[in-house]
Amino acid sequence: MYGLDGAGKVCESVYDIADEPLLAALFTTGNGYMGVRGSFEEYASQRVQGAFVRGYIDEIIEVCEPFADNEYMKKYYLDEDGLKRFERQESCVNMPDFTMVRVEIGGKTFFPWEGEIKEWSRTLDPASAVLHRKVLWDDGDGNVTELTFERFASFACDNLFCQRVVVKPVNHSLPVRIVSGADTAVKTGGQFITAVSEEVEKDGDVFIEFAAVNKYKYKAAYAVKNVFPAGESQQTYRECGRVGAAVLCSPAKSYVLEKFVFIGTERDTDGAVREFVNALARKTELDYAEQKRLHIGAYAEYFKPMDVKIEGDAEADGWLRFASYHTAISACRRDSVHGVAAKGLTGERYNQFVWWDCEIHQLPYFLLTAPETAKNLLMYRVERLKQSKENARQAGCKGAKYAFCSSVTGEERVWGYVRHPFMQEHINSDIPMGMINYYDCTADAEFMQKHGMEVMRECVLYWLCRVTYKNDRYEILRVTGTDEHHPYVDNDAYTNYCVQYVFSRFLSLCDELDYKVEKAEKAEIEKVRDKLYLPVTDGGMIPQFDGYFDLSRGLKESGKGTLKQFQMKKSGLYHLSQVIKQPDVMLLYTLADVGLDRSHYAENWDYYERMCETSSSLTFPVHAIASAHNRRMLSFYNYFMDTLKIDVDDIHGVGWQGVHSGCLAGGYLSVVYGLFGMRTAGGKLGFLPNPSPDFEKVSATVKFKGREISVRMGGGEFSLKLVSGKSIKLTVRGREFELTDSIKVKLG
Repeated sequence: MYGLDGAGKVCESVYDIADEPLLAALFTTGNGYMGVRGSFEEYASQRVQGAFVRGYIDEIIEVCEPFADNEYMKKYYLDEDGLKRFERQESCVNMPDFTMVRVEIGGKTFFPWEGEIKEWSRTLDPASAVLHRKVLWDDGDGNVTELTFERFASFACDNLFCQRVVVKPVNHSLPVRIVSGADTAVKTGGQFITAVSEEVEKDGDVFIEFAAVNKYKYKAAYAVKNVFPAGESQQTYRECGRVGAAVLCSPAKSYVLEKFVFIGTERDTDGAVREFVNALARKTELDYAEQKRLHIGAYAEYFKPMDVKIEGDAEADGWLRFASYHTAISACRRDSVHGVAAKGLTGERYNQFVWWDCEIHQLPYFLLTAPETAKNLLMYRVERLKQSKENARQAGCKGAKYAFCSSVTGEERVWGYVRHPFMQEHINSDIPMGMINYYDCTADAEFMQKHGMEVMRECVLYWLCRVTYKNDRYEILRVTGTDEHHPYVDNDAYTNYCVQYVFSRFLSLCDELDYKVEKAEKAEIEKVRDKLYLPVTDGGMIPQFDGYFDLSRGLKESGKGTLKQFQMKKSGLYHLSQVIKQPDVMLLYTLADVGLDRSHYAENWDYYERMCETSSSLTFPVHAIASAHNRRMLSFYNYFMDTLKIDVDDIHGVGWQGVHSGCLAGGYLSVVYGLFGMRTAGGKLGFLPNPSPDFEKVSATVKFKGREISVRMGGGEFSLKLVSGKSIKLTVRGREFELTDSIKVKLG
């Protein structure tokens, strides 16, 4: 049983073995460098335990045995020859479990499923990023002990994970033994892919060096510092892949262990990883209370702009804070070794590849709350430009072709047996759109001149090779849009409109930033921009792709649904149907704002909402924003809550695999883009507020071009306050204002 407590913390009040996998994902602690799933210190179950460091990747054997049981899967989705050849895939590495702490009381080891749990409380506080657990345990013989566990991934020192364990006998004086170290018997994808090269226990501390063994062979190391109860004898502990130090304590009222784990990989240092972690350990004060204070201070400062407050609905307020917490801990704050993965750092699913979600669903969150983090996400793409140019060359094209599934090198890592991702070339407009949005929100001309414009140009050159002149216009043929139910389509609306927008903004930015492009090249870009086909009917409806409106509005089912792991709600013949997996056209009005005329927005929204089966989590924030824009506030509330609780309610039944990071980022964006109606296209700031009757007041912070602006809506009023930075011109419902201090607008 779990939910929100009265303080807005996520709380588990009753232990249920069945909830362990899902709550491991929900109770992840992290800091963008690492993510540590909420498995128990005393036992790390397979598929529950998970410790991940950003960009720490290797190769696994991925056993996949899907088969096609209808015409759609056979002809349009599965590449069965590719399935025969497919075996190895890159993946994040599930690292040895450094949270391990065993407590023995009177010779009996504490496990939740042994004896009797008399009281149980586990809470994750999104306001402090600290996980706390308190257990009152009867060993089965009437001996009751209170155990308290607390842990956090430090925001003050990215490479540090801290734990505190308190053991307090309630009605006995039995001997207590505490073991602390690491469990190296951990699998990735069901396989052992790490090997320990050194294990040393000395004076209660533990050093472990290991490496992934298959492809990249990155080395990593832990320096584990245990602060045991003073004056107690210590001994080395080794058992079944576990190594650590143990202390047998003299009878006392309580026993306290403070544990500090310093984590490093070869990707963190030019020198030896051993020296890197040991140097960190030597210079860090081993005082849990002090490290917790430093962590909470650093986290609070980072999280403050992300913390939207909703008055009048405690559930929405609490779950939005939880969603924003998971977004905050998903991204690298200090480097560009990795981008944001679909599951953040909360699970192995999707191998922690970086997808198009990063630029369209997740980057905007950081643009408006933590611009330096947003820059790191874009630098991840910049650093893979060279490989992306090689990808294009191999495809017989100029420019850069970014991988749809990107890992550490930038080579394409799409699973070789599925057809549609290879055709999702919209990634090559999504990344330039990320560069454009970054500039619009930050005015960082230096970054654009040094990096952003080059990435945009290379992607534009790729599209010049990819378009086809046909019917006296340029068309983009044979692609898959964001709706993966329909591969092999021509003139996908999302792709075409975004490419045209990128061309247009690239040309205008060349002038604005004095970025030099050869005259002939510029003329060719202008020609394609002006004649690229942008599908729309005379009545203002945008067909998702050529022939879309000719398909059936129903969905014929065939087969036995053996491929629902590919996010299909039904075993359907989707190629004959207008039923879509997730929004494509509606993205153009929401997260991928390309400046469409909005006179037919409502008609398009009404139509595509009914056609969408919402089998992708990315649907919910897009639908929430579109609902708000069109004043469908009941629909907004429902989609908004689905956005926040996609994993809490386990809507898709796979929450245990890791949280849906792209969806959760949409909580903040649903408020800012949806309720506040904020737009930043072209570097101009505007608001078109859409009040919700379900909330008394909503307040948030946005960062824009070096300013920090407090935004509030409630009581029939919309207000803006300049917290820091210079005055700025903006619009509210079309009226122009200059924000020098604060403004208030009545909402009629």
